[in-house]
Amino acid sequence: MRHIHVIGAGVVGLATALRLQQEGYKVALIDRNGPGEMASRGNAAGIAWTDVAPLASKGIWRKIPGWLLDPLGPLSVRPAYALKILPWMLRFSRASLPDKLKHSVLGKAAINKASLPAWERLWQSSGTRHHVFMKGCLEVYTEHSQIEGVRKGWQEQREHGIEVEELNGNQIRELEPDFSENVVGGALVPGWMSVDDPHALCLSLAEAFERNGGKILKKSVSHVQPQGDHIVLHLEAEEQILSDHAVIACGAWSKTLAAQLGDKVPLETERGYNTTFSEPNVALKHAVMVPGLGFAVTQLSHGLRVGGAVEFGGLEMEANWKRADAMAEKASRLLPGLNRENGIRWMGHRPSMPDTLPVIGHSKQSDRVTYAFGHGHHGLTQAAITAELVSDLICGETPRIDCTLYSAQRF
Repeated sequence: MRHIHVIGAGVVGLATALRLQQEGYKVALIDRNGPGEMASRGNAAGIAWTDVAPLASKGIWRKIPGWLLDPLGPLSVRPAYALKILPWMLRFSRASLPDKLKHSVLGKAAINKASLPAWERLWQSSGTRHHVFMKGCLEVYTEHSQIEGVRKGWQEQREHGIEVEELNGNQIRELEPDFSENVVGGALVPGWMSVDDPHALCLSLAEAFERNGGKILKKSVSHVQPQGDHIVLHLEAEEQILSDHAVIACGAWSKTLAAQLGDKVPLETERGYNTTFSEPNVALKHAVMVPGLGFAVTQLSHGLRVGGAVEFGGLEMEANWKRADAMAEKASRLLPGLNRENGIRWMGHRPSMPDTLPVIGHSKQSDRVTYAFGHGHHGLTQAAITAELVSDLICGETPRIDCTLYSAQRF
């Protein structure tokens, strides 16, 4: 029996380990923090398979300077990190050019369309369906001019078979009475699905994995080295593990390991912030996205989560909690009844590629190492289909989606 080690126990790594386990492999997960403890813990809890537009959309470069002038706005760069992030930002701007954008839309639409059916299979096989429910998503705006600018995007979603219903402010308040008059319009996307608690889902997936004989090792991998018919994983204290195959799924920390294998991927970390209010005094029936202000509001089993935005500051800088507080303040303008006492703040690192597409495929140096990282804002959404694609590649089967779209060598 072939032995596979999956490096990273976020939702992507967990889904991948479970899928490979179902294929009959002996699988172990390695993570220095434990299942679901990093970016997967604090996401917005949405299975956003209805998204088709990449972040690097047409004309996005015109908005970047204005965003950067607001240190608490939807996108910011820590001054000490500005020079380091410049090459990534240039790639991000180029990804909005027509030929690059077409490629990104094709890749994102393909993987997101396959995401929900893949999740249904994984929820069924792992016994975790109880964490998930369809509640739809409201996309809301505070300015009519913003709505004019996004109608083309809604039409593009419809062309991909996704239901989008435009609503005015009063219609939105009929669905969500807690919204203020500041909400002037938006859209309902009924196909959106949410989980009750993304961390709880990760723990349930981990339990299913261990129940089926999987091992979870709380260790840190410093080096991945192909050696003949095996892969040597170097851990702390000079410990080594010999494996038949390795999957690198450690999110924003995958860049260093990929570089060791000859793949210099332009992976950056988008630092996301949120606050979860245990007694919010408002209750939402839908997930809510506020694109114009750069945050989302989600009703979880243990409270209301307000979070999002993008901050570039690398993996080492301390958190800027003013960003979480600013989003909570903006949310209270839309939800004036929101009780902002006793909120728990969180910051995590999204692993993001400039073209908004993940990295899925074999490494340049060895087909015994497979990548599964770089999902940006869609790690939860794309976890199950990524697991199936990785499984296809390792099993020698033709992937159900053309993985050249997501190859590390595309750069």
